[in-house]
Amino acid sequence: MDISEITELENEGEELRTKLKLANEKIEEIEEFCKLHIENLNDVIFSINEQGNFTYISPAIENFTGYSPEEVMGTSFMQYIHPEDLPGLLQDIDLTLEGEHKPYMLRIVSKTGSITYVHTSSKGIVKDGKVVGINGIMVNIAQLKRIEFELMKEKEKAQHYLDVAGVAIIVINNDFRVSLVNKKACELLGYKEHELFNMNWFEMIIPEMIRESVTQSFMLSCYGDIASTPFECPITTKEDQIRLCSWKCTQLKDENGHNTGCILAGEDITERKEAEEALLKAKYMAEDASRTKSEFIANMSHELRTPLNAVIGFSEVLIERKFGDVNEKQDKYLRNISTSGKKLLEIINSILEISKIESGSLDMDYKTINIEDLIEEIKEDIEEYLTDQAEMVSFEVLTDVSHIIADTRKVEKSVFHLIENAIKFSDKTNPVKVRIESVDEMIAFKITDRGIGISEEDIDKLFEPFSQLDPSSTRVYSGVGVGLYLIKKFAELHGGCLGVKSKLEKGSTFTFAIPTKPAKMRNEQS
Repeated sequence: MDISEITELENEGEELRTKLKLANEKIEEIEEFCKLHIENLNDVIFSINEQGNFTYISPAIENFTGYSPEEVMGTSFMQYIHPEDLPGLLQDIDLTLEGEHKPYMLRIVSKTGSITYVHTSSKGIVKDGKVVGINGIMVNIAQLKRIEFELMKEKEKAQHYLDVAGVAIIVINNDFRVSLVNKKACELLGYKEHELFNMNWFEMIIPEMIRESVTQSFMLSCYGDIASTPFECPITTKEDQIRLCSWKCTQLKDENGHNTGCILAGEDITERKEAEEALLKAKYMAEDASRTKSEFIANMSHELRTPLNAVIGFSEVLIERKFGDVNEKQDKYLRNISTSGKKLLEIINSILEISKIESGSLDMDYKTINIEDLIEEIKEDIEEYLTDQAEMVSFEVLTDVSHIIADTRKVEKSVFHLIENAIKFSDKTNPVKVRIESVDEMIAFKITDRGIGISEEDIDKLFEPFSQLDPSSTRVYSGVGVGLYLIKKFAELHGGCLGVKSKLEKGSTFTFAIPTKPAKMRNEQS
C-alpha cells in the first residue's frame, strides 16, 4: 500500500468520524427535544407490548399515580386500572388492535389508592404487517370530571326546583318534541317522565279537533315578535281525560340568538273554570231573583200605599170634624190610626227605597239647602212626631257653612231618624245633642245620646238591612231594622259616610257626614 492509498483511507476515516459526530449531535438534539417536549408534557405518553406490559412511560405518570416511570416499566397496565372499568377497556383495546380508532375514558388507581379519571387515545404499533403493541396518550380529566359532577348537581338542583314548582313545566324543542318535564307535568298528564321524553307534544297531548288552532297560538307565543301572553288550551291525559289549562310560553335561544325551542308553564284551571261558571250562573240567578224581588216590592208597595193613603186620609178627615163631632175616645183612636198608618207608610217607603238602591235606580234630587232652614224643618218634625220628647233635643251649629247642595228629603230624613233613634234608646232625663260641624268640604251632623250604648262587636251589625241587635220576640225596642242601613246608603250616595262611636251604658254618637256639594260640581270648580 503506497502513501496515496493510506492518505485516502485517512480522509475517509475523518469523513466517517465527522458524520458520526453529526449523527451523535442529531441524536442528542432529538433526545433533548423528547426531554423538553415529550417527557415534560403534563399528559402521559406510553407504549405497551403484546403481553400488555409497559415498554415506555413518560415521567408525567408520577403526577397521575405517584408511581415513578422506573416502577411502572415492565409491569402490566391492568394492575393500575379500576376493576369496574377493566372489562370495557379490554373491549376497546381489541377494537383498537383491529384498526378502529377508539378513545376511551377510565379510572386509574394511584399508589395511595386514590382514583383519577383519565382519557386515553391509542393506536397499534405495526411491524412487518403485524401489531406488536400499542402507543398512546393519557390525559388527566379529573378537573373535567369535577366540573361535570358540579354540573350534574346543578342539574339535579334545577330539576328539584322544577319538581317543587306549583305549575307543570315542559320544555319543547323546535320539532315540538318534549326534552324535559317536571313532576307536576307528569302528575297532570298521567305519564312517567321517560314516556313523555321525545314525545310530539301536539300529536299526543292536544285534542285533534283543536290541534291546528292551538299550534298556531303556540307558534305565535313562542316564535312571534310580540310578547308572549297566556292562553287557555285543553289537553288530553293518558287516561283520555280532558283538562283545561292556562299556558305561558317562554322562548329558548342559543348563544347566537337563534330559537332552540320553548318552555311551557301550565296550570290546571279545570276546577276553577267550573267554579267560575257556577258562580256566574248563580250571579245570573241572583240578579234575576233580585229583579223579581224589586218588581214584587214595587208592585206590593203600590198596592199597599193606595189603601193605606185612604186610611190615613179618612182618619185625618174625621179628626178635623169635617163630617161631624167625635167624642174624646174616638178622637184618640183616630189619631192612633193616623199615626200608625203614617209609620206603616214610612216603612213601606223605606223598603221601596232599599230596593231601588240595590237595583241602582234610586235618583238623587240635588237642591241648595239653607242649614238654618233645614234645622227648623227637623225641629218641626220632632214637634209633630216626637211631641213628648221634643224638649230632650238641643241643636248647636259649629260651622260657618250656611248652604249645602244635597238631596233635601234624604238629609232631613236621615238626621231626623238618627235623633229618633237617640231618643228611643235614652232615658227621658238624658239630653240628645245635635251638633253641626264642617271640615274641609264636608259637613257633619253629630247626634249624641247618653242611652244604652252598643258593644263593639255589635256595631257592624247595625248597618245590615232587616237586622236587630235583639231579635227576640220579647225585645223592648220596636223597628224593622232598615233605618240605619238606609241612612248609611243615603250618606254614601252623597259621597259621604255614616260613622258611630259607642260604649255600653255610656251612650252613642252617630255622625252623618256628606260633602257640601256633589263631587261633579267640585271637579268642575277645580
